[in-house]
Amino acid sequence: MSNSNKAQDRAAQRKALEAEAARRFLKAQAGNGAQDWDEAMAWVALRPEHGVAFAKVEAGWEFAEGLRSKPPPWIGERADRRIALSLIAATIIGMIWTITLQLHGSVDRYHTALGEDRSVRLADGSLIHLNTATSVEVALREDGRHLHLLRGEARFDVAHDARRPFLVTIGSATVRAVGTAFNLRLRSDKTELTVIEGTVAVRDNGSLPRRVAAGNGAAIRGGTVAVTALRPASIQQRMAWERGRIELEGETLAQAVEDMNRYRAHPLILGDTKLAALRVGGSFHIRQSDDFVRALSASFGIRSIKGRDAAIILMPPENDE
Repeated sequence: MSNSNKAQDRAAQRKALEAEAARRFLKAQAGNGAQDWDEAMAWVALRPEHGVAFAKVEAGWEFAEGLRSKPPPWIGERADRRIALSLIAATIIGMIWTITLQLHGSVDRYHTALGEDRSVRLADGSLIHLNTATSVEVALREDGRHLHLLRGEARFDVAHDARRPFLVTIGSATVRAVGTAFNLRLRSDKTELTVIEGTVAVRDNGSLPRRVAAGNGAAIRGGTVAVTALRPASIQQRMAWERGRIELEGETLAQAVEDMNRYRAHPLILGDTKLAALRVGGSFHIRQSDDFVRALSASFGIRSIKGRDAAIILMPPENDE
């Protein structure tokens, strides 16, 4: 056997060992008594490498749980500290979630590129519509339907099956449904939920479940699920992406630019902070965001300057500088 084959064999053995350690740890973590932990410890005692693999899994779990109570020293004291901690915790929890799915069955992965959208019909009859730059993992099992929204935005039209709940994990939050339709968008500072049909239950970071019915939305962040009633027009606005549109009704220019950039290969950049709070409106096709730039010029005199990297820098009118 060549050195490269030996290295590959060792890597495969290590991966299998770590997978077994993760399976035993997660089984013990989810158990209701001491028997599962006793079995796990007995396996650890068999060989030193068992203990190393088990410790790695346990350390990853404890790190994710303890981030908020003991943040890393390189994260500052400002408000961005909370965002950084949430991102790290969501990443680690997502890794553990993926390991769990891989241990209990096959995982299907669906994604879209920048500016692309895609519809996927699952084996249970449910439909997922993925917006731009979105990634979803799906594991359909006998005891439940488990999904993980890794990034982006997606609408879920859930086929009714009372025996198998439909669970979507987003960072530390979980949305539970049986037969309903809802939309999830991962924003930089929160997860945005829109319930279109039926009712879902939402938990975040161990919080008590909050029921969110059709016609309502929720902002999910840091263990808080803030529910709000939505006007039909607001739901239409949130779901305009399915029609290939971005609809603006008094959003700030900073918010509008964030939405436009989701579909642009070369981003729009606010060149002056004075522009950020400007309120804008209109309906624009997601693939024709240059129309938005021209509208800014016509309505507000905002100048657009193309950078060397093809990004467009938005600047105030010359007489405002």
